[in-house]
Order: sequence, then structure tokens, then C-alpha cells
Amino acid sequence: MGIEIDLNDLNISGNAEVMGNVRIRNSNDVHISLKHSDISENAKVLNNLEIDPILKELMQQIQVMDKDSLEYSRIMKILGVKQWNKNDFIGCVLKHISEFSQGVLASIVANMITK
Repeated sequence: MGIEIDLNDLNISGNAEVMGNVRIRNSNDVHISLKHSDISENAKVLNNLEIDPILKELMQQIQVMDKDSLEYSRIMKILGVKQWNKNDFIGCVLKHISEFSQGVLASIVANMITK
């Protein structure tokens, strides 16, 4: 069994920083769950996440995804944005992971923090 990070049903607010500079090593099996969590005010989650490698990996993974799946259509919308502001992208990723905690994007993010 790998690493499971459960951030479900949380209210993260104020100046809280959660998983800002996290690096997990020696594990290829990482699952992050953010279902039903509320992030407000100046709170930050996955603050130093690098977005270019994630977008690049998404472009590769979209080629082999089930085109009829709900996650496929959501990822196509993400990839359709020409220029992402980093904070907007992280917000989008967090929302996506909260809906698809076992999905393609969640796996990509988990793999990025294990490098």
C-alpha cells in the first residue's frame, strides 16, 4: 500500500498553508483526497506546485483516456485555457481533485510531489 493523504471535509482558512512545499520520496503510489473541503481567505493548498509539468503530462494522458468519461471533458476544458494564472490553476486542480480523487489529474499531481 502506498501513501494516502486524506484532506476531506476540512475548512482551511485564514493564513493556513497546507502541503505548500511537500515532497514525498520513494513512493509511486500516492493518493490525495480533497472531497468536500472549503478553502477560503488567504489559505493556500499545494502552494508551490509546478504547473507546466502537470499540463504537459495531462496532454499526454488525454490521448489514452476514455473520451466518454466525465473527467475527460473536464480535462479538455483545463487544457483549453491558453494561459493559466498559477493561483487560478491551483484552484482548478483542487476543485478537480475534490471531484475526481482517483482520477488522472489527481494521479499526476501525486506523482509530481513524489519526485
